[in-house]
Amino acid sequence: MATSHSTSTGTPPLQRSPSSNQPPILSSDSNGSKQDPPKMTFEEEITASIQDKLHAMDLPAETFESSIFRIPDVLRRHNENAFMPKVVSIGPFHHENMQLREMEKTKLLYLNCFISRTGTEELQCLLKAVGSIKEVRLELYEGLGVISKQVFFEMMVIDGCFILEFLCRNLENMMDDPVFQNSWMPRKIIADLLLLENQLPWCILDLLCNLVLPSLKTINQCCYGLNDLVSFSFHKYRMFPSSACNDEKHKYKHKHLLDCFRNYLVGSCTIPRPDCSVPSEWNPVGLTVTELLDSGVCFYKAEVGDHSILDVKFEDGKMKMPAIFIEENTESVLRNLIAFEHCDPSKGYEITSYAALLDYLIKSPADALHLQQKHILHSGLSNEDTASFLNRLLHNGTSLCGFLYSDLCKSVNDFKSTPLRRYQATLRRDYFKDPSAVFTLVFGIAFTLFLGILQTIFTILSYFK
Repeated sequence: MATSHSTSTGTPPLQRSPSSNQPPILSSDSNGSKQDPPKMTFEEEITASIQDKLHAMDLPAETFESSIFRIPDVLRRHNENAFMPKVVSIGPFHHENMQLREMEKTKLLYLNCFISRTGTEELQCLLKAVGSIKEVRLELYEGLGVISKQVFFEMMVIDGCFILEFLCRNLENMMDDPVFQNSWMPRKIIADLLLLENQLPWCILDLLCNLVLPSLKTINQCCYGLNDLVSFSFHKYRMFPSSACNDEKHKYKHKHLLDCFRNYLVGSCTIPRPDCSVPSEWNPVGLTVTELLDSGVCFYKAEVGDHSILDVKFEDGKMKMPAIFIEENTESVLRNLIAFEHCDPSKGYEITSYAALLDYLIKSPADALHLQQKHILHSGLSNEDTASFLNRLLHNGTSLCGFLYSDLCKSVNDFKSTPLRRYQATLRRDYFKDPSAVFTLVFGIAFTLFLGILQTIFTILSYFK
């Protein structure tokens, strides 16, 4: 009973905290009725939605210009194979391509050999040197995606040392190297090094090259830096003169190897650059080789030793063109150069203009044949395949601002528009294309002359009678 008494008269039970497990208290007006929270306007809802998306994005504190791009789909879809590495991946875009993993062993072998060239024997020195370059950032690669900084810089060092060691061995012509024992492999590697998605920042390659510069001079006394080293491999494409890389008038700050190749091409071209902000006025109608021949235009080969392939000139009815060699990797190089011009707003459209000019000039096997006979066009393809190859370099997705050859086209059209040239073109088109037409024309002229002579003779005879 005592127990029962203590329970009834003891400490009252604990009160539940008003903040726990209670429904939210709604505000009420003076009459005691509940009120809903104020409704957002349409504009406020959109503003809040956009702000949420901006907060969810990891926006950089500052903008950083990219220099290595992914190929746009509008350019890639016409020949995706021209933009894909065949032997070796460089940089992050194709690093996970399992078909290229075999070369990773060669990369490590070349890395070890490159460290020996530096004389330091320490990998840490290379890592520290590359890490000190402020320009090397993930933002150099457009649309790179998620990748750790450690993986990124490891890739920069391994791939950079591979490129330098490969270029050194190419200069040395090391035939005991398995890579160089296969005649096709060095060509494929050089082609892979000129793919837009397969690039490494130039500043990394330049730094690594300076580390081995003393040993390079023992290989070749004329090798004074990275420009000389890469030009040895680039010359095999025969697209620019050997003096292009040493021309003090055209010193560029290269962004990567593909940009270096383009700068050699454009820098050695003597044609004035057009203003890309001003629309070009030019008319490509009637510019095929066959049509120009009918109008009296003659084609001559310009010496490639003095000119870039871009140096196409027209004067006094003479079209002078440097020789172009269409080989197994030519399409890949031209397509990647064109894509680079379309991706980088700081570049002009010189290479795109050249591809457009070839497209206008060569429309048929007969056009290709004449340029081959003049030793301007060198191709292992048939004339029909050569014309088809040049015609498919450009397509509807390729824009062209600042056409390099607008003045040339205007001069050609002025030359063709003179009355004498128009009559000459008409005669060649209508009477000299077919041998039977030529025979008919000659026979008609001879017969007319014969009748005229007979008439003259009969007139004289009738006079004496």
